[in-house]
Amino acid sequence: MGLWMWMEEIVVGIIALVALGVLLFAVRASKSTDAAQSLAGRVASIFAAGGVATFWWSRWWAPFQEDPEARYAIPIAAATVAVAVYALVGSRRTDPQPLGAVDLSPRSVWSYGSRSWFAGWWTLTGLMAGTVLLAGLASSTDEHGRHTMIFIQMGSANAGTTFFGWWFGIPVLVALAVLILVVQLALWRIARPAAPANPVQRERDRGDRRNRTRTVLSIAAGAVAFTLGVSWNFLGRSSQLAGGLSAPDGVPIEVGTSFAALAVPLTVLGILLEGLGVALLLLALFQPRRRASLPVAAEQPEVVAPGMR
Repeated sequence: MGLWMWMEEIVVGIIALVALGVLLFAVRASKSTDAAQSLAGRVASIFAAGGVATFWWSRWWAPFQEDPEARYAIPIAAATVAVAVYALVGSRRTDPQPLGAVDLSPRSVWSYGSRSWFAGWWTLTGLMAGTVLLAGLASSTDEHGRHTMIFIQMGSANAGTTFFGWWFGIPVLVALAVLILVVQLALWRIARPAAPANPVQRERDRGDRRNRTRTVLSIAAGAVAFTLGVSWNFLGRSSQLAGGLSAPDGVPIEVGTSFAALAVPLTVLGILLEGLGVALLLLALFQPRRRASLPVAAEQPEVVAPGMR
């Protein structure tokens, strides 16, 4: 297997290293770097990144070459398992100090994540779902009745190539729906427990929950970004389908797909998204450790209602 066959993976790896450096710098520069990443978070990151490695390996694995329709859902499926396990094992309060007074202020799944993380997550899921739907509607059936092709008409003949149609997109769409559900449940599990009323404890608790929320969103968004990049690469290659025919006066006519002009943008953006996806998947693994914080004296348990502040 020559180096050229791995060229896309090499380019994606370089982009991922650059993007990971930028993300780590942003995390270090933010005010929420007061929580250490747990072992569960690092293991979840490794497992989710393993979905990308499995996808790349599946290109040369015989079972997936015969029936490749599920291959494109592997990264999202791996991220779903990683987030689910992390929500059960890693989404626990890590502060060793007694909880003390309890703050009953209302909280939601949006309470401990930045707007940019949530906006990025929902943008990626929307683009992924839209890509599957539009590509599926544009696809045609092959000789087995599966929506895996796109054709161009050349007079009385036609030419076709493999396309990211329903056959490839439906498993991705199903995996995406399950991932969205698991992410929402994980975020609810993070936000649900009572928060301490002591200001120092409360700030430490918020930092811990922000970290866990970012871990969930980075793993989920990374898998979706990588899969979106792969699908756009697929579409970019398919858009280059072209054929020729001769007009009645003998002038040659070249015929291509209706979205041939998008070949280069889809390919470039696809590779960039793949690199970004890998970086997001690895963010929790390389996240910096907790800053030193002052000990908090234990308090007698009491309940602080929102209106009592």
